Amino acid sequence: MARLFTGLRFSCALLCVCLMLVTLDSPAFAGKKSKPDNVTEPLTAEKLKILDNKKIIFSYKSLGRKDPFRPFIDFSQVERPIPTDTSRPLTPLEKYALNQYRLVGIILAGDMNNYALVEDPENVGYTVKVGDMIGNMSGQVKEIKFNELVIEEPYLDIFDREQIRTISIRLRDLEEESYLQLENENSE
Repeated sequence: MARLFTGLRFSCALLCVCLMLVTLDSPAFAGKKSKPDNVTEPLTAEKLKILDNKKIIFSYKSLGRKDPFRPFIDFSQVERPIPTDTSRPLTPLEKYALNQYRLVGIILAGDMNNYALVEDPENVGYTVKVGDMIGNMSGQVKEIKFNELVIEEPYLDIFDREQIRTISIRLRDLEEESYLQLENENSE
């Protein structure tokens, strides 16, 4: 036990001597003034001449840091489609996006069902009625009016709540159609 106590005393004494040597060598105890690391020296004409000949390379490592120019909300994911039900087979009307379909005509049947004629990008025509699915985002025909087709499309907002968007595809007016024909004739 006595040897352990003398060994412990010796190691403590050695540690104290090392600490004294380190503190005596530091600028605060040696009478030297130390300058902080973050203070830069003023630029003189000689230093500027030296810096002109050297390339100054600046590098920034963003790993683990936040990008200050990135928005807090990811607006690319503001509206997301609701996944479609894959258990049922998809119809040809659910192949393309709604903005790719063109409303060609409307058949008004009075008290009975109204029908709309739409064309896909391949110029294939289809008839749709209220309740039919159309578009690749699970849109459903809600109403067929005199000159437009009203479709409701579900989507998820940024808070993952289900919302419904109303989209209408309008039938072209006769004046607009004749204007387009005149424009195409003039361009040829």
